[in-house]
Amino acid sequence: MAVVLVAAILLLLCGAYFFVDPATSHLAPKCAVKTLTGYDCPSCGGQRALHAVLHGRLGEAFMLNPFLMLAVPYVLLIAYSLLSKSRFAMRVGRVVGHPAMIWGYVALYFVWWVVRNTHWWLSLVG
Repeated sequence: MAVVLVAAILLLLCGAYFFVDPATSHLAPKCAVKTLTGYDCPSCGGQRALHAVLHGRLGEAFMLNPFLMLAVPYVLLIAYSLLSKSRFAMRVGRVVGHPAMIWGYVALYFVWWVVRNTHWWLSLVG
């Protein structure tokens, strides 16, 4: 039952982001970190990236937030390993849930946070 509820909420959110462009709409929430500090957080650009993905613009989504676009498969594998009872899901869960994998992901998250606020990255995405 909980899986159906989560899926319904995700579908509603995707529907909202299909019709509402976060780049131009005042309905989309703004990033608190960016508002308070002026720096991009690791997830900044995520709403615009989701909007771009829903419209088939994968390259644009990747440029808006490459870390987030690469993290989605990892998060989906975690969800699959937690929700499925299959033997394959259990094997996947041992890999994606391994402490080294989790700590590696967390480390990359913070590295991305620094890199995306460097002059090098800002000049790259211009």
